[in-house]
Amino acid sequence: MKECALSLDLPQLEETDAATLRQLWTEIKGTAPPRTFTARLMRLALAWDAQAAREGLETARARRAWNRILKRRNGGGAGNNLAQTHSYPVASDGTRILKNWGGTTHEVLVTEDGATWNDQSYTSLSAVARAMTGTNRNGPRFFGLREASKS
Repeated sequence: MKECALSLDLPQLEETDAATLRQLWTEIKGTAPPRTFTARLMRLALAWDAQAAREGLETARARRAWNRILKRRNGGGAGNNLAQTHSYPVASDGTRILKNWGGTTHEVLVTEDGATWNDQSYTSLSAVARAMTGTNRNGPRFFGLREASKS
């Protein structure tokens, strides 16, 4: 990161127009800002970089590079997703799940090929949840094996 980021005046940055922000971005980062970046996004990114430079913290670019290295080192590839990196309870073959739905307690048995409910075989917990509720559901979340999204 260039020394120019250290000299950025953050309160003044708030009043800077988009054209000047693009010019600052090019001076500090050495490349043009992404076309989709609004003035607000450029302000946020430039302020982050300025504060990181002042505090001696890593830049966003360095942080992303470290995250890529760690992901490769830990065997993370394109096939890995966030759901696989969280420690959720695993329903293995033989697991019995009890779910109270519609005032009735339902018993689901996890099998090697999917799951069994009401003497019917299903390919996944999501298929069981769909049969039980009549709507598409995330099976592991529906049966309490995964946290609900925070949205």
